[in-house]
Amino acid sequence: MAKKNIKPIILGGGLAGLSACYHGDGIVYEKDAGFGGHARSHDSEGYIFDEGIHVLHTDNEYILKLMDDIGVNLQVKDRDAWINSNGAMTRYPFQANTYGLPVEIVKDCLLGFIENDFQDKSQIKHYEDWINYMFGKGIANHFMIPYSKKFWGVDPKDLTTDWVNVRHPRPSMEEVINGALYDQTKGFGINAVFRYPEQGGFGFIGQALANECKGRIHSNMEATLIDPKRKEIIFNSNETIPYENILSTIPLPEVLKIIPDTPKDVISASKKLRTNSIYVVNLGVKRDKITDKSWIYYLEKEFCFVRVSFPFNFTKNPNSVVPKGHSSISVELAYGNDNPLPGDKDQIIEKVIADLKKANILEVNDEITYLDTYDIKYGYVIYDKNRRPSIKKIHDFLKPLGIIPCGRYGLWAYLWSDEAIMSGKVAAEKLI
Repeated sequence: MAKKNIKPIILGGGLAGLSACYHGDGIVYEKDAGFGGHARSHDSEGYIFDEGIHVLHTDNEYILKLMDDIGVNLQVKDRDAWINSNGAMTRYPFQANTYGLPVEIVKDCLLGFIENDFQDKSQIKHYEDWINYMFGKGIANHFMIPYSKKFWGVDPKDLTTDWVNVRHPRPSMEEVINGALYDQTKGFGINAVFRYPEQGGFGFIGQALANECKGRIHSNMEATLIDPKRKEIIFNSNETIPYENILSTIPLPEVLKIIPDTPKDVISASKKLRTNSIYVVNLGVKRDKITDKSWIYYLEKEFCFVRVSFPFNFTKNPNSVVPKGHSSISVELAYGNDNPLPGDKDQIIEKVIADLKKANILEVNDEITYLDTYDIKYGYVIYDKNRRPSIKKIHDFLKPLGIIPCGRYGLWAYLWSDEAIMSGKVAAEKLI
């Protein structure tokens, strides 16, 4: 059978896979019924929920034009993010907003930043060193380090600094001092404003991309075996499709599992790749406008969640995502590595509701009118010393087989949504 001029096979219909389809001539095969990966939205009982917090905070002109081209009307919102720590609520980011914390903590953070003697950048060996270099020991010890442990489940000394870039803006001395003396409303960092679709939740972006690729997307098609010798992929254990090239957004450890005779050293490398996991609990509440905030980070382990967001505040028209007179809450628990979940699904929900009441987000008499959960096994990629050599070994193995990885879990990188879309574009263009 002639296999020349076969269109590329794209494994996975998340944002990277859909982008690869849009920017090339490949065909998407997605194991689930819907598209968008974990960036999809779910519409039920008048609520639209994403799988955890998803917003666009990019100034990439190409991405913004692409959104216009595919019919995604993005609304621009000012971020109203907060941090609950040490018995106080302070503005995000912590490093520029210590006003309201106990006086001794404010003093530690302020003096630590001013008197920081970690000046030699060449001496940075890991993420904890980088935090101390950037912000001083006060800010590091009172927020950055404990939050890192709660989120990643990994000691900051075991993390590299390959991923930090714009995600941790360093304020000026004046900003740190001002933020210690009074409530500073100035926004910081690339995500001081964010964009969110006018309708349909964040998943509208994936759906719009899918609409542009109509006729080239197949759902309920799980790749169960890749045979590099015969250049065939078997889907659902019974349907065989020939291939010349594969663009794979499947997590690297998972794609190796379906390639027979993968060398032991490559499998060993895949076992060294780590992520955290995210358990999402979405709640609809029969109470109007329960808060003006966008989201809140929770430092202490007395709260089971790392972040609570309020999707009805992501859009200028809340009733496009919640029934009139209702509010929506999305709760994220980070687990894995050294962080366990607080029990099974029912126990998690019970703990989440109790902690939301303890955090004064839910009131005793609040009626919960919607509830759903999502268990995201592959959450945020962990950057440790094993990551880079492991990726190289796996990618070097896949390349001669005609398999090009892309997306967050194909590149094994901490990609924001716009970066995932760009990675799909780059991968597709490699084949053009």
